[in-house]
Amino acid sequence: MKKILALTMVVVMALSFAACGANKTAEDFATSVDGALVVAEKGSAGEELATSNDFFANTEYTAVDSMAKALMDVASGSSDIALVDYVTSIGSIGEGTDYENLVVVEGQEFNPEEYGIAFRKGSDITPAVNTAIAELMADGTMDKIGAEYKLQDLLIKDGKAQDDTYTEGDLAYIKEKGKMVIGITYFAPMNYMNDKNELIGFETEFAKAVCEKLGVEAEFVEINWNSKEIELEAKKIDCIWNGMTITDERLANMSISVPYMKNKQVMVAKSK
Repeated sequence: MKKILALTMVVVMALSFAACGANKTAEDFATSVDGALVVAEKGSAGEELATSNDFFANTEYTAVDSMAKALMDVASGSSDIALVDYVTSIGSIGEGTDYENLVVVEGQEFNPEEYGIAFRKGSDITPAVNTAIAELMADGTMDKIGAEYKLQDLLIKDGKAQDDTYTEGDLAYIKEKGKMVIGITYFAPMNYMNDKNELIGFETEFAKAVCEKLGVEAEFVEINWNSKEIELEAKKIDCIWNGMTITDERLANMSISVPYMKNKQVMVAKSK
């Protein structure tokens, strides 16, 4: 009897969550998300937001393997809200995209952050990359790349370099190889495949422009985001260049470039 009662309660709770979120739109979630089914990429800033911010305390959270999958779940009705990087929402949802019925929930923005490129701790490639970034910002190249992906207004043109001691001779190592192995994951508009199965995106073009300044080729390698630090330390990749948020923990364990782009976390839901 107790098992039956417990099972009944679980079913009722599940139905209650489903009913709370059913047929709700972005406008409904502007003030409260209680009862909503929330999805975010595992290991992302979106997941941290979903699991630690009191605004989402009364939601049901599910982790997926990418931000693209999170958007897909909301579009299909499997979830009510996707927590994604603001840059991901630009060009990925709304008119002219595969997700025309999705919009950013207005009036709710979380965790302003900045993007940087991560190298091994103490790597002397970092100041060389910072110099290349400054040149690309000054000559208008970054504005051009940013405009192509609708990100020009988010660029940081006066980013400050961290104080660090450079003990690792990665610059000579990379120049000797003639290439920089760049760890990425796929998500638009940063790094993604177009209809011709070509890798494109803001980060893709940005990385190529910096590598050209350094006199090396850019080689892109898909990585497991949850083991990115291990792959970097093992020299399977030379850097992490993938819309990576600068945090105090990462600054302590990796050498990170000047910040080059602003970002924040937003909620994406159906428009109708």
